[in-house]
Amino acid sequence: MKRMATLSLLLLTQTALAAPGFIFDSVPPRTDALIFEEFVYTGPCPGVRLNPVRGYFFNPDVPTAEGRRVRIVNVTPGMETSPYPFTDRAYDNGQRSDKIDFLLGSKHRQRWFSVADGLNTFQVTFTDGGRVIETQQFTFPVSILTTYETRLPVCRVEPVCTIYPPSGRVCSPRTVCACPID
Repeated sequence: MKRMATLSLLLLTQTALAAPGFIFDSVPPRTDALIFEEFVYTGPCPGVRLNPVRGYFFNPDVPTAEGRRVRIVNVTPGMETSPYPFTDRAYDNGQRSDKIDFLLGSKHRQRWFSVADGLNTFQVTFTDGGRVIETQQFTFPVSILTTYETRLPVCRVEPVCTIYPPSGRVCSPRTVCACPID
């Protein structure tokens, strides 16, 4: 499986990566859009789950190099501006940045790089040893794929025991149900 993902990345690198963008961990790797999978639970146990997406930044026009870094700032309208959401990653090997964990949002977070549903605008700055070597801007689409599921509680039978002196202990079954935790 890892060999297939590596082969897919190699083929993508040689053909489809003509502009700056992101590549996402999937089989085959995606480079056309960042797609979040949202699960909306209905029924007795409602809720919403949105998983983060892991990916990497690439730019075929700016090669990776020892000590090189890339700072990506999301300047999409509607993002908080003080500071804008950003990520700063090593860009020193493998024709891509270190991993980036994406999540929907509008403000800067330490662990996640915030993006919005729709077309996002990014400003990218490449540095070598702290010296700016290039600044660019590009857009990239983000979308949400929503799946609706009925979620039912999980039930189990457990004994309920009462002690009655002097006759002893009397137990009877009781059904206990709870909603699954995301």
